[in-house]
Amino acid sequence: MAAPQHIVVVGGGIAGVSTAYFLATSLARPAGSTVTLVEGTRVAAGASGYSGGFLARDWHGAATASLSAMSYDLHKSLADEFGGRDKWGYRAVDTLSVTSDLRRVSKKPSPLPWLPAGTVHGTRHLGGPDTTAQVHPGEFTRFFAEQFAALDGCALVVGRVAGLALDDDGGRPTAVVLESGSTIKADTVVLAPGPWLGALAERILPPHAARTLAVTGHRAHSVVIKTKDEMSAHCLFTDITEADGSSGEPEVYPRPDGTTYICGSDDTSPLPATAADVCADPAAIARLHRQAAALSPVFTPAAGATTVAEQACFLPIPDRGRPLVGPVPGLARVYVAGGHSCWGVTQGPGTGKVLAELILEGAARSADISKLAP
Repeated sequence: MAAPQHIVVVGGGIAGVSTAYFLATSLARPAGSTVTLVEGTRVAAGASGYSGGFLARDWHGAATASLSAMSYDLHKSLADEFGGRDKWGYRAVDTLSVTSDLRRVSKKPSPLPWLPAGTVHGTRHLGGPDTTAQVHPGEFTRFFAEQFAALDGCALVVGRVAGLALDDDGGRPTAVVLESGSTIKADTVVLAPGPWLGALAERILPPHAARTLAVTGHRAHSVVIKTKDEMSAHCLFTDITEADGSSGEPEVYPRPDGTTYICGSDDTSPLPATAADVCADPAAIARLHRQAAALSPVFTPAAGATTVAEQACFLPIPDRGRPLVGPVPGLARVYVAGGHSCWGVTQGPGTGKVLAELILEGAARSADISKLAP
């Protein structure tokens, strides 16, 4: 089979951008070849721009363990190479599980200075700097999109994909068709549109191929709060019972820029047509603010805290329960990178690296993705 000459990656989230970047920078990339990244709204418009950016090396099942460990290490090496600590907030963190029941006073000591005494009923160490870290995913994704677009033969195109032209045998791509009517020449295509993968596949692929890519979205809410005092490098997975008996499990990620990302309040709102149409539920946002205040007064206006963002995104949830990474069955040179659920930021760079290897070298060499084939 001839080497790819015109590769199109669909989707400007962390998986799509990473795939485009590693394709473009691979030593195995054919001379004169083109790589085009197509994004329907803007780079990092979905979960790659609005998720928390928590990274874990060894929290994963057998199917994704190899990919996750490699990708976690890749995050660190990219941060070292490009100054990610300053450019996208990369840092290693300690991670704790914290249980708090505000209906009764705890006699246990608080594990952190910003968690009030008497409010923490249980703690457990989940990970340390060798196994947990964080990034600002939007800043990471936008940085590597810019790096990609600056390379020879590479282009970022904003436009919604309407179709995939196949050759006369119906098995190999010849072009990607946009809603504007324009076409992009393609002999190899990677589909990485996040939670819109299932809908896109049904729209542009033959039924026998589309049915293998069942991915949809699950809405998650978050708030970003700027605190007056500096927060320690600890990520928290909490279980909070409030004074009225209501409960929640917000995740709390202080960032090195002085903000804290707090997420939770998931729901089953229908996936909208595009990332531009995603909106947050005011009740879910109010619930997160209430839970944050219950966890610590540092997150309240009375303590000088200000709200930077109130937002939502849809996580890509695969029907089969594990990501889809590899060639699409029944088609030649059509690949998929999707269904990473809440681990897309951890696994995104590694997904891009192994797909670049698979496409340009014929095999994924950096991680075992054998259990992730569609």
